[in-house]
Amino acid sequence: MNKILRISMIAVLALIANFSFGQEVTLDFSTNNWNLPEGSKNKIKTAATYTDGTYTISMSASSDGHYWNPDGYLLFGKANAFLTLPAFDFDVAKIVVEGRSGASTSTVQNIYVGDQAVSTATTGANKTNSYAIDTKHQAKGNIYSIKVTNKYNTQIVSIKIYKVGSEIPEEPEITYTDVPSVKDLLANYTKATSNLNLKLTNAKVLYVNNYNGTVNTYVREGDAAIELRTLGFDMPVNSTISGTVKVDYAVNNGIPYLKANDATKAEALTITTSTEEAQPIVATVADILAKKYINDLVIIKDVTFKKEVSGTYTNYFIYDGDQKVQLYDKFQVSDLATLTDGETYTVQGLFGQIFKDVPEILMTKKVAETTGINNITTDATLENAPAFNLAGQKVGKAYKGVVIKAGKKFVQK
Repeated sequence: MNKILRISMIAVLALIANFSFGQEVTLDFSTNNWNLPEGSKNKIKTAATYTDGTYTISMSASSDGHYWNPDGYLLFGKANAFLTLPAFDFDVAKIVVEGRSGASTSTVQNIYVGDQAVSTATTGANKTNSYAIDTKHQAKGNIYSIKVTNKYNTQIVSIKIYKVGSEIPEEPEITYTDVPSVKDLLANYTKATSNLNLKLTNAKVLYVNNYNGTVNTYVREGDAAIELRTLGFDMPVNSTISGTVKVDYAVNNGIPYLKANDATKAEALTITTSTEEAQPIVATVADILAKKYINDLVIIKDVTFKKEVSGTYTNYFIYDGDQKVQLYDKFQVSDLATLTDGETYTVQGLFGQIFKDVPEILMTKKVAETTGINNITTDATLENAPAFNLAGQKVGKAYKGVVIKAGKKFVQK
C-alpha cells in the first residue's frame, strides 16, 4: 500500500513539475529587487551582474551605461549594449519584452545567442515586443541576450520567457476609458495608466520641439495643459485640436504627459492651423513652487538671475526674494551661460521637472533683460526712436522715468 502511495505521489510531483515548466519565467523590473544602480546620476558604464535572489542577469559595459528608474523600469543602451539572461532548464520558444510606454519609438533591438541573432528585430522600446526564437536555438541551457543595435536606449519593465510546448496566451481585447477633458485627466490620474480615450476641445498648441528624436507638443485646454509626446502626427504650433485620441498616461519626475500606444491615430481629431500666437500665462516664482501651471507656457517678469556651481555642473536660477526656480535650456533656445549674475530679467518657458522634485522652467525663447539702469545714454540719435516703459508699453515724450529706445535704456526727464 505504501509503495503504491509513494508511486502516486511521485507521479503527482512529476505532473506539477511538468506544468510549472510550461509556464513563463518573469524577470520583473517594475521594482528594484535586483539592487540595480538607482537613477541616472548613479548609472554604471562598466559590466555588472545582478540577482533578484532566484535569477542572475548581466549588463554589458556601454558608453551610455545602465540604471533602474524609480518610475519602474531598467534603462540601458545604446548601440551594442546588451542584457544577458540566465540559462533556463527548458527549451525556449519565445521571449517577450515589456517596454515602457515613454521609451524611444526608434530603438532597434533583438535576441542574440553569442553574436548570432535568433529572432526578428523590433523597432520601438515603448511597447511590448515578442521574439519567437529560431528553432535551431531553442535548446535549454542557451544563453540569450537582449541587445540594442542602434543609437537609442531601451527601457524594460519585464521580460517573460516561454517554454516550447507551453500555451502562450492570446492578447486580450483592449478596452479604453473615456476621459472628457485635460482637466479631468489631471484631476483623476496620478499614476501611469494605459488605454485612455481623451477628448480635446479647442486645445491650443503652445509649443512644439523635436528633442533627441522625441517630439514634445504642449497643449492648453481651458486652464489645464498637458504634453503630447511623440504621438506620430503633426500638430503645428498655434493650431487648435478637437476630437478624441487614444493615448497612455505617464509620469516622469512628477510631471504628467501622454504617449502613443498601438491605437494612437489622428483620424478622430480635427487639427486647425492658426496664425494666432499662443499667449503665455503671467506667473510668479511662488506660482511655480506651488506647482501651478504644470506643462503650461508661462512668462515670469522682473526676476533676478543667478548661476550656482554644483560639482562639475553650473545650474541657473531665477530669484524673487528668497524663493528660486531653476532654468533649464532643454530646447537650446537661450544661452543661459551668457547672462549676468544679479541682473534682472524676464523669462518665458514651460513649467516642467527634468530632475525629481526640482521645479524648472524649460526655456522656449531667449531671456530678455527688463530692469536695472544699464547703458544709460542721452544720445541725440535716439531722440526720434519710439520709447517704451519697463512694462513694454509705448510712451510719449511727456513720460518721465526709465525708458527703452532702440534696445537701450536711459532716463527720460
